[in-house]
Amino acid sequence: MGKKSPVKKIITLMGIIIIAIVVLKYLGRVEPVLEIVPTELNFGDMETKKSFTLLNKGKEKWKILSNVKTLQYEIDTPKDIEWISIPLKSGMCEKQEEKTVTVVINRDKLSVGKNLGTIEAKSNGGNKTINIVAERIKEEKIIKIMRPHARTSLLIDNEVTIQWIATANIGNYVDILLLLNDSIIETIVKSYNYRNDDTSDGNYKWTPKSPLRPGEEKYTIRIVDSSDKNVFADVPLIQIVSPITKLFLKNITTAHQKPSTIQFIFSLRDQNNRAVSINPSAFDLRNLKIWENNEEIDYHESYPFLYTQDDFQMQVMLVLDFSASMQKQPNGVETMLAGANSLIDNLKETHQIGIVEFHRPDEAPSIIQPFTTNKQHAKESIENFSTKNIYSDFSICWDAAYHGLKQFPAGPDHKIFRALVFISDGFDNSSLKQPEDLILLANKEDIHIYNIGLGDIRNESILENISTKTGGTYIRAENMGVFLKRFKQTIDDLGGQYKISYITPKRPEDGIFTVKGELTYKGVTGTPPLEDPVDPSLIFGKTNQGVISFEISPFIKGESAEIFMWCEHMPRYVSTFRFFLKTDTPYTISLVPESDGGICKGWNIIKAEDGWYQLNFPNPKDMSHDLEFGRSGIICKIILDEIKEKETEVSFLLDNSVYQRGQTFYGRDASEIDANKNWSKTLSISKEQHP
Repeated sequence: MGKKSPVKKIITLMGIIIIAIVVLKYLGRVEPVLEIVPTELNFGDMETKKSFTLLNKGKEKWKILSNVKTLQYEIDTPKDIEWISIPLKSGMCEKQEEKTVTVVINRDKLSVGKNLGTIEAKSNGGNKTINIVAERIKEEKIIKIMRPHARTSLLIDNEVTIQWIATANIGNYVDILLLLNDSIIETIVKSYNYRNDDTSDGNYKWTPKSPLRPGEEKYTIRIVDSSDKNVFADVPLIQIVSPITKLFLKNITTAHQKPSTIQFIFSLRDQNNRAVSINPSAFDLRNLKIWENNEEIDYHESYPFLYTQDDFQMQVMLVLDFSASMQKQPNGVETMLAGANSLIDNLKETHQIGIVEFHRPDEAPSIIQPFTTNKQHAKESIENFSTKNIYSDFSICWDAAYHGLKQFPAGPDHKIFRALVFISDGFDNSSLKQPEDLILLANKEDIHIYNIGLGDIRNESILENISTKTGGTYIRAENMGVFLKRFKQTIDDLGGQYKISYITPKRPEDGIFTVKGELTYKGVTGTPPLEDPVDPSLIFGKTNQGVISFEISPFIKGESAEIFMWCEHMPRYVSTFRFFLKTDTPYTISLVPESDGGICKGWNIIKAEDGWYQLNFPNPKDMSHDLEFGRSGIICKIILDEIKEKETEVSFLLDNSVYQRGQTFYGRDASEIDANKNWSKTLSISKEQHP
C-alpha cells in the first residue's frame, strides 16, 4: 500500500477530531434545572402585585464542549382560586438566564383573614411550587363629617352646607338627622342619594328653621348609612342661635295706680315668638325712653324701672297627666315629674305654684296642691300622689286644664302674672270642656296658657292655637328624651314677662296726657310702642306716701305659712323700716335676695328688747344707699311656724315716726293710719287640709 499523502492524513485527522467533538458535545449536553427565588410571596394586607425570579440552573461539565438545554416553563394557577392571576404564564430560559414572573392578586375576592394559595411552575427542568399568602383585614365602614365642625353655631333661617366623605363600602344613600340628648328631633333628609360612585364626597344644604329652640342647647348632626343604620358619624355640640332681628311687645296691659305711678306690663318675644330674657342689672336704661305728650321726661327727676318676672308676683298652675297614654310612654311619668320639680325649683320665693292632676274620665281632676309659695310642700305633694296605686285610663286633658284655670282667684289682678302650664299629646275623647272653653276663661281671667306637646302629637294646631290666643307659648317635645329640655324652655318663656314703671309729675289740672314708651334691646327697638292716654286725676297722689302690701299663700300646709312684705311705692330718702308683729305662733323674719325681687340688699335686721324690728342699711347717714324713689319690690319675708289653729291672725304695726321728711307708709287705706301716723294692719291666715 502506498503511503497516504499528507493532505489526506490531515483530512482524516480533522474528520476524526470533528467526530470526536460531536461525540463529546453530545456526551457533554446538560439538562436544564429550574430554580425559583423566592418560593413564597407574602402580599400582606396592602399589596396587590409581587414577582419571583425563574432561573435555568443547568451546569456545564466542560466549559468548551458542554451545552445546557433551554428551559421551557409554564405557570399553572389552581382553578378554584380566583384571586391569583399571572399575566405571562409561559416562556423559555437559556442557561443561567433569569426570568421575572409577575403575580397579581384581586383583593376584592379575598376572604377576611389570611388567604393561602399555590402556583405551580412546570418545566423540562423540573417543577416548583410557589406559596402565595395574602391577608384581608375587615374593612371599616367610615363616614367622616367635614362640615360643620363641632362647637359651631348655626343661625336660624340661614343656609348651612353639610359635607362628608365616606369609604367605598358605604352605600350611596344616607339619612341626615338632628339630635338632642341622643333623641331625634328632626329628620333633615332621608335616603339622600349623594353619589353614584365610590369616591365622591357628600354635600347637603340645610336651613335650620324657627321651631328649633335657640339658646344654650347643644344639638348633634348625625349622618347614617341608609343601608346600615349601625354606621354613622356625629358632629356634637352644635348650637342653634337666632340673633334678635325683631322684638315684639305682647300681652300689653296698663296698671297705673296711686301715687302717680305709670305702669305697663307686657311679654317680650323675638321673631320666633320665643321669650326674650333681659338682665336688668346689665340693661342700659338709656335704651328705655318715655315721652309725655311727645316730650321726653326728665330722667333726673324720675327715671323708669324695668322689672322682670323675678320682681313681681306670679301664680303658676301646673296640670300633670297621669292617664294611660302617659303611663305607656317609656319613663313618661318619671320624666314628667322631673320636669315639674324643675319648674318648681326655678320659681322665685314669692312665686306661687299650684298643681292639678288627671288620670281617668270617671274621676274629676283633683287638686294635688293649692297655690302656695312653699316649694318644698308642693314637691312633697307631687311625690305623695305619684306613689299611689291609681287606675289610669283615657285622657281628659281639656277638663283638667279648665279645672286648673278655675283655681285662680276670680278677676284679673295686674300685680300678678298668671300662667297655666300643661302637657298633652292633643288627644282627648272624654272631656266635657273643649279648647274654646279654655281660651274664653283664660282671656277673661287674664291667664296665659303654656302648652307642651308631647310625643306623637295629634291636633297640634289646637294646642298651638290655645297658647297663641291666651298669650302663652307652645313648645313641642318630640319624645321623652327631649322633654326636660322642652320643659326648661317653658320655664324660660315664663320668665319673659316685664313691667316698666315710673312716677309722673302730672297733676289733675294738667288734663289727660299721652304716655309713650320705647324699649330697645341689642339694637332692636320693640314694637308696638307702649302707649296709653292717662287721666292724672285717677292716679294722682302724694309721692311721699309709701304703699305696702302683704302676699300670703292662699293655703298653708302642715304647720307653717309664708308672708311676703311688699313695697308698691317707695318715697324718696328711705333707709329704714321699723315695725312690730304680734301673733301667738313662733315666727322668723328674713330678707329676700335681690335675685328673688328683694330691695333691701345689704341691710340688717335688728330686734330690739321691746319686740320692735328695725330694718336698715348699716350706715343710715349714707344717702347713696337710700331705696330708689318709685321702686317696688319685697322688703322681707315672715315665716310662721307651729300653726295649730284653723284661723291665725298676725297684727302688724309700722312706725312712721322714724322718717324725718314727712314720709309715711300705709296700705292704701287711710283709715289704717292712727293719730301718731303709724300704720296698723291685721293679717288673717286660714289653715286648710288638702291631700
